[in-house]
Formats: sequence, C-alpha cells, structure tokens
Amino acid sequence: MKDIFLALRNIFRNKRRTAITFLAIISGSIAIIVFGGYVEYSYWGLREIVINTQLGHIQLYKEGYMENAAANPGKYLIEDPAAVEQAIADFPQVKYMRMISNRLSFSGLVSTGDKTLACRGIGFDPEREEEMSYFESIVDGVQLSSDMEDAGIIGVGLMKALGAKVGDYVTLLTTTLDGVINAADFQIVGVASTGTKEYDEVFIKLPSKFVQRIINTQSAEKIIVLLDNTEDVDEVVPLFQDVIEDKDLGLELQTWDKLADFYHKVVNLYDGIFDVMKIIIGIIVFFSIANTMSMSVFERVKEIGTLRAIGTTRWGITKLFLIEGVLIGIIGGILGIIFGIIAAQLINLSGGIEIMPPPGMTVSFITNILIVPEVLIYSFILTVLVSVLSSVYPAIKASRLKIVDAIHYV
Repeated sequence: MKDIFLALRNIFRNKRRTAITFLAIISGSIAIIVFGGYVEYSYWGLREIVINTQLGHIQLYKEGYMENAAANPGKYLIEDPAAVEQAIADFPQVKYMRMISNRLSFSGLVSTGDKTLACRGIGFDPEREEEMSYFESIVDGVQLSSDMEDAGIIGVGLMKALGAKVGDYVTLLTTTLDGVINAADFQIVGVASTGTKEYDEVFIKLPSKFVQRIINTQSAEKIIVLLDNTEDVDEVVPLFQDVIEDKDLGLELQTWDKLADFYHKVVNLYDGIFDVMKIIIGIIVFFSIANTMSMSVFERVKEIGTLRAIGTTRWGITKLFLIEGVLIGIIGGILGIIFGIIAAQLINLSGGIEIMPPPGMTVSFITNILIVPEVLIYSFILTVLVSVLSSVYPAIKASRLKIVDAIHYV
C-alpha cells in the first residue's frame, strides 16, 4: 500500500504532463470503443439484411440436397412441404419462430421482347413472407400480395438492365423438372432493392403457385424458418434435428451463417481494418506513456539516488516505476471507458453516422455505435498492458543509476 500511495503521488506530481498522458490514453480508448461499436453495428445490420431478405435463420432441405442437388435438382425436392411445415409448427419450441414458409428457386431468362437477360428467382408465399420483406425496399410499385397470381417483383438492377418499368409484362423462360422448355408471362408490380448489387441485378420474386406451374411440380426446394432472435439459432438447431430424426422426415438443415459467404467476407475485411487500427492506437499510447515515464526518471534522479542511498534495492526502484505504469493504465483505462461510452451515446443521440456502402452493396445507411462489453474490456486490458510495457525500460534505467552520480546530479 505504501508503494501504491507513493506511486500515486508521483503520477500527479506533474499535473500537466500527466493530463497530456491521460488525454492520449482517453483518445485511444474512445477510438477503439467508437470504431468497435460501429463495426459491431455494421455486422448486425448486414447480418439482419441477409437473414431477412434472402436466407432466413434456418433452411430445411431433402436429405442429400446440399451434396447432390447441383447435378439433379429435381430429385431433391421436398414432395410434401405442407406436411413438413405442420410437423415443425406442432413442435413445442415453435415459440422461437415467427415464420415458416417454403420456397422454390429457379433460373432462366427474362425478356421484354427487345432485351433478354439471365435471371435467378424464387417462388414464395407472399402472405407468409411479409417478415422477409422488412429489409427489402420497394423503390417503385408495390409489394406482392396473396391475391396477385401472375405478378412479380424484380431487382432494381435487373429492371434498369431490361429497360422495363412497373406495369410492363415480361416473359420468363425456364425449364421444367423434366428438362422441357417452358415460358409464361407475368406483370411487374414492384421493383425492389436489397442493397446487395449482385442480388439486385438478377433476382425475381414470384408467387410459389406461378413457379410450380411453370416448372411443373407441387414440391418445394427448401423450407425457410425465421426465428424471433438470431441469438436463438444455436439453441433451436439441436431441437430441430431431434424432430427430423423422431418423425423420420428425411431432411437436412443449414443455418444462415453456413450460407452467408458474402457476410463472412465483409466481417473478415472489417476485422482486419480494426486490428490495424488497434495496433496503431497501441503504439501511440505506448510512446506517450514511455515519454512520461522517461521524463519522470529524468526529473527524479536525485530522489532515486537518495532512495538507493538509504537502502532501497534496485528491484524496489524498478517496482516503484512499474506500479506507476500500472496505475496510469488502470486510471487511464477507466477514464477511457467512461469517455468512450459518452462519445458513443453522443453520436447516437445526434442521429448516427452515415457510412458508404460496404463492398458489394449499393446503398449507404445510417449506423449507430453499439456499446459492446467485449470491446470495453479489450480497451481496458490494452491500456493497462501498454502502460506496463512502456514503463519497463524507464524502470530498469532508473534502477541502474549509480548512487553517487545520482545524488550529485544537477
């Protein structure tokens, strides 16, 4: 306790220099907390867009679909999707779910007569999948409803490439499960944007009955399950697997994170940027504290000589400066967390930050700063660790001063 008390007095002996040191620490902590919160919010936003417009939380397929469907997709369709949906709906843990719906995807050509382009699309139940349209922006026209049979929505990129507009009829050309070429006309009732450029340039959404008719099947390719919370996925998956095995449904499942390759690429990119930023901040704080400790040694040469003359060991001198470094880190880390949270809240209260579209996306959006406990802890630990490391050299240097030279130092 005596060493701690003495270290505290030494820290605040030169208030101006100590204030500058704490300012550097606080600035670094604010940068880590704010940028870390921004990154986490971006992850959350991108994740929810992918889940709520394309993937759902869980997808159920006929057993063998993931491995073999590419070669023979017609063989791996769910023949009675209604029965599977009922089996899931009867499950006690249905409380986790807010939507169950089947889908049938297709690929082919879409033509206005003057221009023909490749497309990929899905057949879905508009009434059930209202939840899946939450992050999907209708930029023109209306969203599909259950009473629209020969109508569809196309991506904004595909609409521009076709030169079509809402109200136009276009022709969809695809093949049935037997390999026969089939075509049907549908009316464009809406143009949608998901913010994902590649998806918006090819996608078409049509009522599932329309797609089943043109492909000549009553089956479904997959069943989409949307949960109340993404955090429930890990808890629900084993329960679903138990239902599949107990009722011998002949299904397999995949979770959204196994299917969201684009999401993981963005996460890896942002993680790399965040790691570089943390290293830069750590270096700045390191040299700031090292400078403070070196100046402290320079100013206290006589004091160090006196302590050595009355019997203080080299380790005692080293320990004193190391304790000062630890206390600077602890105090600076706490202040950094406090000011970092304040800065994050001020940004949120001001309306957030408008950021440029992430890689592969076409729209900017407003992001808030999340207060992430892991980032706060990391900021504190980094500050303390850097403070201790930056104190090692000055502490060793102080302990090696010769007693006679230190006492006579002017």
